[in-house]
Amino acid sequence: MMSRRRLLFVASLAACGWLAVHVAAPLFAQPKSDAGAAGQDSAVSDLDARYAQAYLRLVEATLAKYQEVNRRRPNTIRSGVISALQQNVRDARDRVKLAEGDEKSDADIFVASAEADLKAAEESLRKASAANQQRPGVVGPEEVTRLKADIELAKIRVEKARHLASESPLSNVQFELEQLREDVQELRLIVALLRDRN
Repeated sequence: MMSRRRLLFVASLAACGWLAVHVAAPLFAQPKSDAGAAGQDSAVSDLDARYAQAYLRLVEATLAKYQEVNRRRPNTIRSGVISALQQNVRDARDRVKLAEGDEKSDADIFVASAEADLKAAEESLRKASAANQQRPGVVGPEEVTRLKADIELAKIRVEKARHLASESPLSNVQFELEQLREDVQELRLIVALLRDRN
């Protein structure tokens, strides 16, 4: 069990690292001459598309692996993990569309992701409320408060993501970096909890 958690942690870190590099790369690009810029842009776009497709194949294979684990031994991988992997696949597909030059923008991807996070947060609170109706107090008031705060943050995140379409590209990058910081903080908490159990 511990090795599976560590594997998920490493996979999450790798995904965050990829995202950080992918988002930050345009910021550090050097200005090119007009003559070579078109050819260079085309090569970069092709490489970005191939990279996005390869990453999509990886997350699809990861999801398929864990779904197969659950098919063989039901409920080995919790539904929350499967849902997170499914969202990763949706995000990766959106990245492929963006890299291949479809009309989908970064802001559209952020909105879809933020809305999925909001639905997940609302579902978590719904499950906690249902559990408390069946057995009062099974989910403590502190956890219910945390779940409500998560929904409040998720709603604001959706609002911010919708507003990004009218903001500068730098605002999009800053928003994505904020999401990465939150993910890293959550991963740190998970690692601390895992260490505490050893």
